Amino acid sequence: MKEILLEFYVNKYNYLKNSNEIDLSFIPPIMRRRMSIVDKYILSVLNNIYSDNIENIVFSSQYGEVERLIKLINQYTENKEVSPNAFSGSVHNYSEGFFLLNKQKSIPYTAVSSCEHSISMGFLSAVVSNYNNIIFCYVDVDTNSDNQSAFAINLTKTPESDTIKYTIKLKNNPITKDDFDNYIKLFSGNITTLKTPIYSIERAV
Repeated sequence: MKEILLEFYVNKYNYLKNSNEIDLSFIPPIMRRRMSIVDKYILSVLNNIYSDNIENIVFSSQYGEVERLIKLINQYTENKEVSPNAFSGSVHNYSEGFFLLNKQKSIPYTAVSSCEHSISMGFLSAVVSNYNNIIFCYVDVDTNSDNQSAFAINLTKTPESDTIKYTIKLKNNPITKDDFDNYIKLFSGNITTLKTPIYSIERAV
């Protein structure tokens, strides 16, 4: 079987593991008050690497707005109706759309959810995108624990100044789920290889 290789180049990335690091100064205060913690993480990491030449955004999350969904279910169970505003905010791609609306930018965007493989499948969706300049964003927040993970990365299909080359090899690995911390280590330069259940990423040295 022929080995399948995909190449991409990383321009910049940003990650958050603490809500104290969130910066929403670009959003009017009246709008910030309506945001969930998931909204805040997504918008903060997206804004930190956004540029006007971005052509496509891919967002990935295993759980998304699970707390909003639970509130909607409870609301329907008790009142047999739900708030239209609350429902629109629970949609998986809501934050991407809100971010682009705030930037007054009209570009395609995609939302992915693939259980415990949501990072790797979302990232692969960004790499195989037909666009050249792409942002991949992953966020999952558990408000009942310290498990708060968010990062966004700007990747291109062609080399540019100050970009770092990476190669994806599609192959099955004996790994059952994605490891968020290893993605951070890879793009920070602390490791040169990352293995996921469906592929391996190699950082050029």
